[in-house]
Amino acid sequence: MATQTETPQGKETFHFINRSEDTINEALTGLTEHNPYLSYSPAHRIVYRSDLEDFREGHVTTIGCSGGGHEPMFSGFVGHNFLSAYVSGAVFASPTARQMFEAIKMCQPSPSSQKVAPGTLLVVGNYTGDILNAGLAITRAIAAGYNVRFVPVGDDVAVGRKKGGKVGRRGLSGHLIALKCACALAQSSESLQRCAEVTEYVANNVGTIGVAFDRVALPHGILTDLQTLPPNTIELGMGAHGEPGLQQISPVPSPEDLTKRMINLLTNTTDSDRAYIPFSADRSDDAEVILLLNSLGSTSDEVLARFAELGIAELESQGFSVSRLTLGPLVTSLKMSGFSFTLWRLPSKNKKEVLSIEEALDLWDRSVEVVAWRQ
Repeated sequence: MATQTETPQGKETFHFINRSEDTINEALTGLTEHNPYLSYSPAHRIVYRSDLEDFREGHVTTIGCSGGGHEPMFSGFVGHNFLSAYVSGAVFASPTARQMFEAIKMCQPSPSSQKVAPGTLLVVGNYTGDILNAGLAITRAIAAGYNVRFVPVGDDVAVGRKKGGKVGRRGLSGHLIALKCACALAQSSESLQRCAEVTEYVANNVGTIGVAFDRVALPHGILTDLQTLPPNTIELGMGAHGEPGLQQISPVPSPEDLTKRMINLLTNTTDSDRAYIPFSADRSDDAEVILLLNSLGSTSDEVLARFAELGIAELESQGFSVSRLTLGPLVTSLKMSGFSFTLWRLPSKNKKEVLSIEEALDLWDRSVEVVAWRQ
């Protein structure tokens, strides 16, 4: 008689997949088959807006690049008033330089056609593989006559200046805030220089902090091992690929206490190692913010909504005003149990910045036609 071995609880997790090497192609094929405004190039794993050939003639095109496993980033944000194309690597692996170069070629007329292209903005998270491959692709594209600008985004405040050094912060949900603005400008026929300038400006005014109850299991098979934290423990600042965070906390704090810790990491201007968002000390000139709550994979909207209430209350107690709120699964880590706060310092009302507060809110509020954005 066959016997069944009992598996220790919490040591394995289940994935609804066929073959691990096919997961990205199958997911992106399904996404585009059911959305007529999206198309897919399986050879290079590129999702693009179906009207790209016409759109690229008179508009700056925008490309987001990342490894798979973070869906709906960026496949769920391709379409009208958002990305022109998305290039996906394997799960948690950067797209190759060849993939990125192919996407650039799709996003502009061939230089041999003698047509003057508005250009392409390429955005990646601040990870070594993405940076290296993007650099190779852009070098090749410029040599071939294409007009390209590149902006890496790093917004994780868990990585302080001392630890980050020259490498800088990891890229998390700040991509989406910067791209929401840049892509709206591109749709309005703004220049490549303006789109890149706004992307860099917004990225420099954004911070993200996450928390998780476990690490993450790569889908190498239907059943895979799951690295767990000690009992009654959470990890503050865990990375999007399960990288070590700022600290492990035990016992698990109350939602109110956890929210206070997380928001303070984003707003504290006295912490020289992590005061990345350039708030004024007295909040007199830049008190308006946009708050984004992101599920890292398995956190429900109901839980996010409760933390949103707590986050808004904590921000208001510090003198801030939350002008807009967005929540949902936006940048996930497969099905990691956790969430993150992302905060965007809106422009000052009294000082001249790259954007005015009215322009920033207008770009944020523009409607999009994509799969995953929560307007």
